[in-house]
Amino acid sequence: MPTMASITVKKADTTTDIIYDAVAGSGGEGSPAVWRQDTGAAAGLPVGLRSFFKLTSKWNGPKTARQLSFELVMPYAVQDSTTTLYSAKDRVVGVATFTMPQAIPAANLNEVSQLLNLMAATLTKSSVQAGYAPT
Repeated sequence: MPTMASITVKKADTTTDIIYDAVAGSGGEGSPAVWRQDTGAAAGLPVGLRSFFKLTSKWNGPKTARQLSFELVMPYAVQDSTTTLYSAKDRVVGVATFTMPQAIPAANLNEVSQLLNLMAATLTKSSVQAGYAPT
């Protein structure tokens, strides 16, 4: 079982690091581990308007597979020039679920990392940024 830690990823510029700080480790079955992008966030930006990432794991119904659910929420927060208060104008939400059957050999399950690498591929990232699948 992995140990909770902060996660460092690259911004879209592929140079700048963004740190998702460890907020809370999973409390157990069905309880999410939570990260929030506090490092580098504007000092006055309320924590509720910062990007966060959650990972939850649990058994499927018959307990033949582990299900891992990912959630990323990235609020678009703006600061009012008069009141200096922040508000969320919109938000990007990303959700994914992996079902990992326990009867498959670990070496085969390890290859699911290919999907994560596919999601990090330049073409896939460009599609997400554009909002369209490649034509």
